[in-house]
Order: sequence, then C-alpha cells, then structure tokens
Amino acid sequence: MSSFAEKQLPLRRLRFGNVDARYEVTSRDPKDEEHFRTSFVEPAGMNVEEFIDGHRFFVHGAKGSGKTSLLRFIELKVTDQKSLSKFISFATEISDPEREKICRISGIDVYEQDGVEVSNNNAVEMWMIFILRHLGRLIEENRSNFTSHKSISVFCELMKKFYDGEDNKGLLRWLSTALKTGRYKFKSKYLDASLKGPEKEEEREYPVSYVIEQSFRLLRDLGWEGIGGLYVIFDELNLSFASKAAHKRDIILIRDLIIAIDRLNMFFVSERKPVYILGSARSEVLHALNAPTHEINKILADRGRELRWFASTAGAEWPIIKLLESKIKASEKLAGLKPSDGVMERYFYRDIIGFGPRDFVVETTWCNPRDIVSLFGEAAAHALPNEAVFGGPVIARVMEQYSTAAWREKAEELSVEYAPQEIQSIKKMLLNFARHFKLLAFEKNWRNKAENDPTMTMMLSKFKPSKIIEDLYRIGVLGQSSKEPTEHAQSFNQHWAYRGDNTFDISSWLVVHKALWPELRLGKLRAGVDERG
Repeated sequence: MSSFAEKQLPLRRLRFGNVDARYEVTSRDPKDEEHFRTSFVEPAGMNVEEFIDGHRFFVHGAKGSGKTSLLRFIELKVTDQKSLSKFISFATEISDPEREKICRISGIDVYEQDGVEVSNNNAVEMWMIFILRHLGRLIEENRSNFTSHKSISVFCELMKKFYDGEDNKGLLRWLSTALKTGRYKFKSKYLDASLKGPEKEEEREYPVSYVIEQSFRLLRDLGWEGIGGLYVIFDELNLSFASKAAHKRDIILIRDLIIAIDRLNMFFVSERKPVYILGSARSEVLHALNAPTHEINKILADRGRELRWFASTAGAEWPIIKLLESKIKASEKLAGLKPSDGVMERYFYRDIIGFGPRDFVVETTWCNPRDIVSLFGEAAAHALPNEAVFGGPVIARVMEQYSTAAWREKAEELSVEYAPQEIQSIKKMLLNFARHFKLLAFEKNWRNKAENDPTMTMMLSKFKPSKIIEDLYRIGVLGQSSKEPTEHAQSFNQHWAYRGDNTFDISSWLVVHKALWPELRLGKLRAGVDERG
C-alpha cells in the first residue's frame, strides 16, 4: 500500500468517466476528452484500425459494454487524420436541453425516433435515403475536399428534396411517413440526365428504389481530394418499450438499419470510394431480431465485431482489468504524476470482501465498462479525504446503490422480451429466494408466490420456467455450476455467459450473481466479511 508522500492520488481525484458515454462528449472541460483518449483500451479481439480501414463496420455487445465509447474514439481518431465525419445519435430519453447541448458542443446530430412509421415491415429504403442525405450534407459543407462534378451537385440537390422544410428533430419521423407509399415526387432533371427543355422541370412520382438506384449512379462520379475518408457513424438505436407495437417497430428499424448500412458499404467498396458507414447494436436486441436472420448473421459475422472484456484463454490478462488500470493511470497523468506501474497493488487492498482485487473486479462488474464506472466511480466519489486505497469499507458504502443500478440495467435487457410487470414478477420470484438453486426449486417457489399474484400466475401459462432461467443466464443475472456451490464459493468455479460460455445446461445448479445479492435481499457484501442479511 502506498501513501500520499509517495505522490499517490487520493481516491476522490480518480476519474472513471460517465456511466453513459454520450455525456463524455458534452463536457466543457478539455480534461474529460483527454482522459477519455488516454484511458481508451481496445476490447478483446478488437482492432480499431479494422473499422477505420473499412474492413469492419458494425460493432455489437451487451448493454454498457462500450459501443458508444468505441465509435466515439474512432470518430476522434479519424478526425485527427483529417477525415470528414458525422456522428449520429438516436434518443428517446434525452431531454431537449440535453439534446441541444450535445448538438452544440459535439457536432452530433441527435434524432428523435418516436412516431417513426414502418411501411410493409421494411425500412431499408428509408434508412438508405437517410444516410445518403447525411453524406450529401457532408459533401455540401466541405466542397473544397471534392472534385467539382455536375453529378455530385445533382446528387446533393436530389437528397435535399426529401428534407425541405424539415428540422433535424422531427426528420426521421417525417421521412418514414413520406416514404410510406414507396414513391416520391421529384423534378425529372434529378433522375433523368437525358431530358432537356420544359420536360426537365416537370415533377413526376418515382419509386424510392429508383431514386436510390440513380443516387448510386450519380455517386460513381464522386471524387475525394482530401486526406483520409468520409465517415458517417451511427450510435445504437434505442428500443422503445412503451408498447408491444412500438417495440416491434423498433426491432424492424434496427434490423433494417443494419441491412442499409451493409448495402451502402458494399456499394462504396465496389466503387473504391473512401466512404465508410459505421454502426452498433446491443446483443439483446440482435437476439430478438426477426427474419431475415440469415442476412443479419452473415453481416455480423463477415463485417462486424463483438465487444468482449473477458480473457480469451485461461491465465490470460483480463481486458477489463487493463481498462480499470488505464483509467487510473490516465487520472494520474492528468494530475501531473507519473503513471503507476502496479496500479492494482497501489490502489487496492489485497483482500476486498474475500476476494483478491482482480477477482473482485471480474466477480462484481460482469467484465462490463459501464459497471466499472458505476462501482468504482461512485466509490471514489464517496471516499473520505484521507482514503487512497480501495478496500472493503470504501466499497461497502456504495454496494447497495451499485446493486440497485445493476439490477436496473439487467431489467432493461430483459425488457427486450418481457413486459414491465413481467420483469417485476421475475424480481419478486428472486427476492429472498436463494443464492443458488435448481430448476425444480425455482418452479416450486414461483407457483407458491403465484397463488397471491395474478401476473405471476399468468406468466406460468405464457413462459416455461426453463426459458426464464435461460434468459437470466444469457444476461448475467444467473450463472451455472456443475456441483452445488457453497454459500461463499467464488464463481471462478462456475460458468457465466459474460465470460463467453453461452452453453446453457438446465440441469446445472443456478447461481445468482453476487453483485445482485443486496438488491434481491440475499445478503449484503460487507467490509472484510461476506455476510448474509
């Protein structure tokens, strides 16, 4: 353990970033961006250059796994390389003042998705037009970087015709409605170069598919004279859980955005144009996508990467530990100190609530960057002025708060498939139940509690208990063990989906994740001792 005399930062001065990476880009403090850049760590199996070079264009991972951070880092890096970029975010939960702040400070276009209509269960063409318009705007705003050509001027004018009189905030909703019939009115000069005279100025209805086809024809003459390339980057689309209809709509929107991004990238690859469209999606959303699953799976396998923060081989260094160390080292650097060589030994006690520091991090955070920020960021904020080392007392102050936040995150992942009252019933089932159990005990306890709960009774007819358990395993609420765990057994003898083990065995023992014990009233993790209740 080190002291302040050895120039160690007090815990209160450590930076861990924001729980939601969107807000890392809205700060007026340049040190926030410097810390973000300095502390960035590539997840396991991830290479940022693959995305910059256009070999990969889609990233997917669990909620809070760092998708926004990765895309934002890519945008900063390509901008440093003199590329042009546009970062596009979708928001259903961002207030107007927050939206304006994000747009003003960060140059990010933020679009509402409420009220978006999906015609004939297909929004691919809507997304293609939406992306092409952003490309047209990027070209218009940076004319000096492009070879002057009539085709490109016509393309930019053509794209603007979809947007006349529409402000950014309602644009997506308007576009989906405008394309509902699959046809749109344009002056003929935009779509038929051979026309001359009065006929050229006539307005005719054209199929949207034909407009896209002609846009591709025009873009073949795109000449880029700048350094680097053009990047249009989509942050993940939010799912709406207001109703089943809205949820189904958003599933289609996400599926078709992936397809649209793929088709546009394939066009620019075939034409050897330095235009790159990047995007992201949550793993749970992808799991819920409907047909065409084959096309989506092929896109993700060939052109995507999954964000992972667990060790790929036994005994390997855990990427999530590297991330935690990097955030602390970046904090030291910002404070003018030499970054520590042994961060875990310097800032952590050897025993934290019965764990070594590395094991504690892996056991309590699901190897998830957002949980690192949530747990250690709050612990640092609540540290006493003279505390310089993470230990049981520091962690215990925020463990219940962290457990509540962790359940809220898991509940949102469940909401991809379950209604709010159904998620509440799942929580009721787990409350005061057991730290580990088998399927039969789970089913028996559910039936007992269902006697006085109509929603739990309804769920018995709608879902098999085995399905609920498998869903809880997939998102990390539950792990598996081949033999009955002891009350204090560490989960390194167990199997967890967040560590890459996706094989589910319904006959195994089920184990509740330790970080959720306080919220589910299964016992508190206290300083120096693992106590129950």
